[in-house]
Amino acid sequence: MDFDAQFGVVIHQDFIPRHADDTYAKIFGYESAQDILALKSILELIDPESQDIAAHTYYALMSGIEKPQVRSYINRNRLGEVMNVLSIEHIVEWQGRPALQITIVNLTRSQQLEQSLQQSEYRYRELLNGSVQGVLIHQHFTPLFCNQALATMLGYPNPQSIMALPSVLDFVDPAYRARREETLEKLFSHKTKPYPVEIKCLHHSGKPVWVKLLESIIDWNGRPAIQVTMTDITESYLLKEKFEQQIHLDYLTKTLNRRGITQAGKALLLDNTLQHKQLYCVLMGLDELKQINHLFGHEIGDKTLIHFAQQCQSKLADADLLGRWSGDEFIAIIQASSHNIARNIAESIRHSMDNMDLIEPETGKHLRFSASVGVSHWQENDTFDKLILRADSALEQARSQITHQLVMV
Repeated sequence: MDFDAQFGVVIHQDFIPRHADDTYAKIFGYESAQDILALKSILELIDPESQDIAAHTYYALMSGIEKPQVRSYINRNRLGEVMNVLSIEHIVEWQGRPALQITIVNLTRSQQLEQSLQQSEYRYRELLNGSVQGVLIHQHFTPLFCNQALATMLGYPNPQSIMALPSVLDFVDPAYRARREETLEKLFSHKTKPYPVEIKCLHHSGKPVWVKLLESIIDWNGRPAIQVTMTDITESYLLKEKFEQQIHLDYLTKTLNRRGITQAGKALLLDNTLQHKQLYCVLMGLDELKQINHLFGHEIGDKTLIHFAQQCQSKLADADLLGRWSGDEFIAIIQASSHNIARNIAESIRHSMDNMDLIEPETGKHLRFSASVGVSHWQENDTFDKLILRADSALEQARSQITHQLVMV
């Protein structure tokens, strides 16, 4: 029962009022209980279509055919306005004779509020359905509402397809699910405030969809729920990713540039799942690049660099890193299970220059090139800079030798 509703009491015998309180009078638009007691019959307060039912009910109650209960009636106030009321019945004694006590609960305002709430909810749903953004409402990841924009964004035919999912986490990329659960817990415990985040979702076809989302707590049918607003940022994300890749790539050789290899190398050292003891840094330098540029021009020098980068890449595994460290130097971070394997990889890179097929423009002769290589092995508590520094020292030693051009430390 709505305890905010108005309720008043009247006692009557054959509908002749014997007692009423002021609240009862005011429910029906009168000033005081005296106005009710002045009525010839309180049937005047009941809608004409319900008066016969009320009279039948009264005599059934007073004769014991029916037992007192709670009933619903449509009444009219003094101005003729329709009211929805609950009538709670009790048989009492009044001046030695049985009488009927009625407690009236005015539900008109409550029903109006409920109607207004339903209309507001309807308008709210329509607003969400008409939104160009994807909107999702869930309780502990069980979907409660989804608009068409979100269904379209994720490749589902209609909102009902998403509503049928056991959990909205089903379309969140697995790498982001634990974070969403953690965020939900913090939102409900007020340990964090809503803020926009970018996450990776899964399109119904399986392809990735990048979205920017904002989560907030709302009331949904009297219970707290999470409203998620989503914007598809896949296109801008891919452009951003492409730009990020470009600023980390060497424009000539298409390998990582110094910034790119440094960032990737440091990230590799932070990877706790990696066997760091198997990491080696291979620093390679083309011995005659300056002379080639001077004698044959930068076009031949550029072709030499491109060829060398391609040869390096062909000798490395997919998990290895390759980048251009400086003008004539390249760096590789490789994973090898032993020193001998690491040395063999480095040697194969160095000897790849033996098969360089470039022609001297003026004489038509094949050009010969050589490369020097320095290799360092990861040591306990190594930083990326320390690993590079030892490889650089080994490269300098290799370049200072005439016959032996690979040094491993």
